Amino acid sequence: MGKRQREDPDVLHRKAQIAILSGLADGIDDAFELILSVRPFDVRGLFTPDVALFDVAATALGLACPPGSERLEYEGLTDRYLADLMLDGRTVRHRTQYAIYAAACMRGGLHPDLLMEAGGWEPPLWTYAVSAVVLYCRAAAERLDLPTAAIALRVADELGLELPTAGGASEQLLP
Repeated sequence: MGKRQREDPDVLHRKAQIAILSGLADGIDDAFELILSVRPFDVRGLFTPDVALFDVAATALGLACPPGSERLEYEGLTDRYLADLMLDGRTVRHRTQYAIYAAACMRGGLHPDLLMEAGGWEPPLWTYAVSAVVLYCRAAAERLDLPTAAIALRVADELGLELPTAGGASEQLLP
């Protein structure tokens, strides 16, 4: 753990993005499993992966809704793309909604005040950001008629990330 604490936050940012996109590219789109892959990059007092994950979600949203295309309808969005998650309780629904909105804000060029709004959340904001990544990747996959794994590879490409070649995900990379 001592080695991790001295690691550059920019490096941790990219590693968190690679971790979630690698999981998606390998066919894992379960938010809870993806949280486990990102958890090592939440380094208390140094780095939290929320912005890194919102960058991924915003990029996936851009694939789902390129300029000039039909917009996603918010109503029923979580029912359509996160039906496998139990969004029970007002707090969980509100925090998931915040994560979905935060990614959309970032896609539109507005950086939300994450620390002020969600800095003290338990579980932390980044765990909800994972749900936003899954939602927007699934939406892009549906709209582009591609597997979620292929969307993960496209997002990685747009972010300039090189994913490890495990699980054969590179075979699904489309032009």
